[in-house]
Amino acid sequence: MELSENALKVLNKRYLAKDEKGNIIETPEEMFKRVAKAVAKADEIYDKDADVIATEKKFYDLMTSLRFIPNSPTLMNAGRPLGQLSACFVLPIEDSMDGIFDSVKNAALIHKSGGGTGFSFSRLRPKGSTVKTTGGVASGPVSFLKVFNSATEAVKQGGTRRGANMAILRVDHPDILEFIKCKEDNSEITNFNISIGITEKFMEAVFKGEDYELIDPHTKAIAGKLNAKEVFDTIVKMAWRNGEPGIVFLDRMNKDNPTPALGEIESTNPCFHPDTLISTEEGLVRIEDLYKKYGNNMFNIITDNRVIKDKISQNVKDYYENGVTLRPAKVYKTGIKKTIEIILHSGQTLKVTPEHKIMTSLGWKEACKLSIGDEVLIQSSKGFFKYDDKIGEELGLFLGWLSGDGWLTSDEKVLGMVFAEYEEYILRKMQSIALKYGAGEGIINKRENGTWQILFKRKEFVNAIKSLGFEAKKAHEKRVPKSIFTASKNTVAAYINGLFSSDGTVNFVDDNHRDIRLSSTSIELLRDVQLLLLNLGIYSNIYNRTKSHPSNFEYITKDGEKRVYESKEYYELIITRNNICSFCEEMKDLIQKEKNEKLISINRPSRKNTYYTTKVEEIKESETIEVYDINEPVTNSLVANGVVVHNCGEQPLLPYESCNLGSINLVKMLKLKDGKYEVDYELLEKTIHDAVHFLDNVIDINKYPLPEIEKRTKLTRKIGLGVMGFADMLIMLKIPYNSQEAVDFADKLMGFIDEKSKDASRQLAEKRGAFPAFYDSIYKDEKPIRNATTTTIAPTGTISIIAGVSSGIEPLFAVAFVRNVMDNDKLTEVHPYFEKIIKYRGIYSKELMLKVAEHGTPSHIKEIPEDIKRIFVTAHDVSPIWHIRMQAAFQKHTDNAVSKTVNFKNEATVEDVRQVYILAYKLGCKGVTIYRDGSREGQVLNVGTKDLNKDAEKEKSAPRQRPQITRGITEKVRVGCGNLYITVNYDDNGICEVFTNVGKAGGCPSQSEATARLISIALRSGMSPLEIIEQLKGIRCHSTLRQRANNSDIKVLSCPDAIARTIEKLMNLNQTEKEIDLDETTDLAELIPRMDTKVEKISCPECGNSITHQDGCVICPNCGYSKCG
Repeated sequence: MELSENALKVLNKRYLAKDEKGNIIETPEEMFKRVAKAVAKADEIYDKDADVIATEKKFYDLMTSLRFIPNSPTLMNAGRPLGQLSACFVLPIEDSMDGIFDSVKNAALIHKSGGGTGFSFSRLRPKGSTVKTTGGVASGPVSFLKVFNSATEAVKQGGTRRGANMAILRVDHPDILEFIKCKEDNSEITNFNISIGITEKFMEAVFKGEDYELIDPHTKAIAGKLNAKEVFDTIVKMAWRNGEPGIVFLDRMNKDNPTPALGEIESTNPCFHPDTLISTEEGLVRIEDLYKKYGNNMFNIITDNRVIKDKISQNVKDYYENGVTLRPAKVYKTGIKKTIEIILHSGQTLKVTPEHKIMTSLGWKEACKLSIGDEVLIQSSKGFFKYDDKIGEELGLFLGWLSGDGWLTSDEKVLGMVFAEYEEYILRKMQSIALKYGAGEGIINKRENGTWQILFKRKEFVNAIKSLGFEAKKAHEKRVPKSIFTASKNTVAAYINGLFSSDGTVNFVDDNHRDIRLSSTSIELLRDVQLLLLNLGIYSNIYNRTKSHPSNFEYITKDGEKRVYESKEYYELIITRNNICSFCEEMKDLIQKEKNEKLISINRPSRKNTYYTTKVEEIKESETIEVYDINEPVTNSLVANGVVVHNCGEQPLLPYESCNLGSINLVKMLKLKDGKYEVDYELLEKTIHDAVHFLDNVIDINKYPLPEIEKRTKLTRKIGLGVMGFADMLIMLKIPYNSQEAVDFADKLMGFIDEKSKDASRQLAEKRGAFPAFYDSIYKDEKPIRNATTTTIAPTGTISIIAGVSSGIEPLFAVAFVRNVMDNDKLTEVHPYFEKIIKYRGIYSKELMLKVAEHGTPSHIKEIPEDIKRIFVTAHDVSPIWHIRMQAAFQKHTDNAVSKTVNFKNEATVEDVRQVYILAYKLGCKGVTIYRDGSREGQVLNVGTKDLNKDAEKEKSAPRQRPQITRGITEKVRVGCGNLYITVNYDDNGICEVFTNVGKAGGCPSQSEATARLISIALRSGMSPLEIIEQLKGIRCHSTLRQRANNSDIKVLSCPDAIARTIEKLMNLNQTEKEIDLDETTDLAELIPRMDTKVEKISCPECGNSITHQDGCVICPNCGYSKCG
């Protein structure tokens, strides 16, 4: 094997297996053999006769040739007891104490197993919100971010690898400004990278300079507005200050999400009309009532199994496997929004906000984008009911007949029922039920036409029936009583029995023409019944039987009064095929004997199966109203009005997914031809196919830290094949990194890798099948593919050291640097190809190499020829614009995100950072991470020989001497004690001192002088003026505030506040060599040298050598130490 000394050092320290005493018990070859053997075993899952030994050899050769190396957890844990092979995981954070600390626990388990974690804090309610259950107030996302930071700090990950943490907050969260600034102090939240989730809507507002709305994630109501440009400027300034936060373009990531049916990445908030009936553990409940009952607590809802299960083959056709599952969920009030109404061919309707997604036979589709004829999915199996209720079967039967052939008078005092002449036995049954419940005997009449009538007038009984939800409605306004929707299964069946016995019909013409019907002038009554039937597993359709030319009916009353009745619309609910059998099974025997006999005669199975789908018939605008939504985090779905729909989906990325990563060594993909290097595309294609096979196997042998992660990972089978050594490849091809030629080459190269990785995945699918969520993915109309994603440009810090090549797609960090060795000796380490060329040109010398090492780059060394300088460029030789262009070229052909750091020199301005962020957005990147050299104390990257051998203990800071000559301003400020004269001076190194003097009115001169002296010492000790301003600005003094109310000359809050404002004013003044113009302001960088831009030289905490920022992480090229955050 071709392993460098540095690679062996990293393997020994971090990867090779050790015994209980810490002694290494395997060689690098044995490590790769262990990994190859474990991963190859997955072949047996799909083919019991698979040649596992051949696969093991293929994987071993793949790794030992250094053509491909998997992510670190796979190297560390494959074939060992821990067995956790994934690099990173995404965990949801619920907006409850239980949910939050479940995520903390799960994160600890993942970090213990060697993985990193990504979180979205966007669902946590903002700081200061009322917590209903305790009466307290919420502390907000940032406070819990600190909890997560502390928890993960405490976990030692398997003794080998410290995983990264990523935290994201949506830009429209009310606490966004606090989150943007939460890492202003570099000593806080050290275990997290933070990023802002930015939407297209926000960016549009940035370009227009407009305000945008903040949304409370708990109530979904508008919580305020901020100016988008000002927020964006704050993000840019903080990133310039210390590289945080990064930005993630959420809508762009959603657009490329291969499995939108499984959820969105930080999606918007679709909503339901308050009257929507949700299928729950206790029957059908209005969503508004769920909110009132449960508030912030969990409850169980029905999800349809077809959302997450694959189709099955039957009779040469593919079908969904029907069924439902109970899952915990929460309900939210989301504000007042406009809704649309979807009317289905079955007769069902649904009112939702336009962006709400509906499950169709072709996958999820927004309601506003549905077309007439689109096929939507409805509940495909029996639902759930309460175990018991206060109604009972007898009253259920009574209510059913009352709904069909009964009424409550408009004064709500009398209940009445009517029966046919031959239905006296049913009348007596109803009379006995009513008598049992306190109605008395009732008043029975036989009408002239032979029909029977019974009236109940006892107030207690009438009120009892009203309390169950029976209302005084005209025939065309009737509804199912509210209590029936949440009654027990037996009570619901009894109600339907009574209703169909009174108003239903059973028809039989022949075996192909038999059905059960329920007629009514109230379509809403039939829709209610339809949902009750569906929850019993009985599918039905509603048809409009209204005449095209309705006529009026006239008659003369016995008093001689002429009355005209308008004919009403008329509807029928019809049950056919095997649903007749289901109806008979649930109803047992109808109370109406004649109908029951007919029902028995038609109760025969049908050869035609029921497909729980129906088509869209009409879409129309509906009212603007207060709306609600539900979150179910596993399937992101629910059943509403019998229709399978998406929930709010506001999940942190896709929850419970894991990253299974590996990288191709591009240097090994080169071949010499006629004395020049070129890409060996044949070898690259073979490597891609072998690597995809390897990574797909990893998914099957992985030991997942949580069952939810295993389920989600195997549902999509996402893999991330990436690259490393790209900068080295460019050098050997003699292409400058910072050139259009390099960008075009990257476009072609990654396009090839993406295409061939998809080909390899499709070939695997032929043998192993597509990923289970394939038919809910963007690939559903294409040839089956094994993996929902195949490409990712991931951080390759330590595995690139093992391979001996440059990291990921980053440019070289240094062409040469000095390494500390035994007895404080220094060894100059030079890029091998650079050294080879220099020797070939005959200009090699140790002195020249040391000179290159001092600078890290040959770009400013006159002895180096220009053609060599041109290709051996380093991260700081490459302008940020080229960094972004290169990232965009790779992103174009990468399924997931591209991990890359845009490096800035220390003297870069805020405007430089802004331009890069805007360019990243315009070029289609999914996110940006930047780092300005020297901007993070304790994490600074420096190349060269200076200060690399410092002791671990830092020298104590001492203030520099006061300069002999200074320049500055003096400002008179009115405070509560009189006039305060503030002088702020600066020299070539920045602001260096502050003096104060109080006027004749007196005041507190000693305190002001003490404050000024401490500020001066702090400034000359290197403290940033910005830190001082932040600490002093806003301090209040009672004396100043009292007088300020009546004195317009007082514009400050206290003496410290006045000092801070004067320092800030100086920092914003435009200075020329001759004088300071108090009327012109400019950027701080143009005014004076800044104390806070001083570049510290900090070394690796483990080996003392220089560390670098690459792929969004801190990497030590000497010992392999890495840390993201």
